[in-house]
Amino acid sequence: MNALNSTIQVKVISQIIDSSGEKTDMTLYTPATYKHEHNKAFLMYEETEVSGMEGVKTLLSYDGKVLQIKRFGHLNSLLRVEVGETYENTYKTQYGLFLMKTTGKKIKWTDSGHLNIEFHYLLEIEGDPNPPSEVHIIIEAERE
Repeated sequence: MNALNSTIQVKVISQIIDSSGEKTDMTLYTPATYKHEHNKAFLMYEETEVSGMEGVKTLLSYDGKVLQIKRFGHLNSLLRVEVGETYENTYKTQYGLFLMKTTGKKIKWTDSGHLNIEFHYLLEIEGDPNPPSEVHIIIEAERE
């Protein structure tokens, strides 16, 4: 399959629900690069001040089973999400290295001219006595 590479405008909707049930919502509009090749899809976009990670690039890749979320810049991380599986991940910041666990709850990635990505996972930070937070992400974009 030939690579399909395009620049698109994406809407990234994030919701984090902490152990007390408190919700934090955020919506980010940003340009992104989308590519599909060798049965794997890639979406890369730059974070803005809205997300609190200005200057950090986020690369999502999905092979139909495992979703990887790689961030690089002044924050570096690689999170793996697979439905029903728990992965240990690292998150490197200017304040040190944090170990995190992700447990996948839902992954949906469809592209039929309208790109729709939705994934949910539990996020547990090592050393945090609170139960894991729930993370819900929806990414939408029209493609030509």
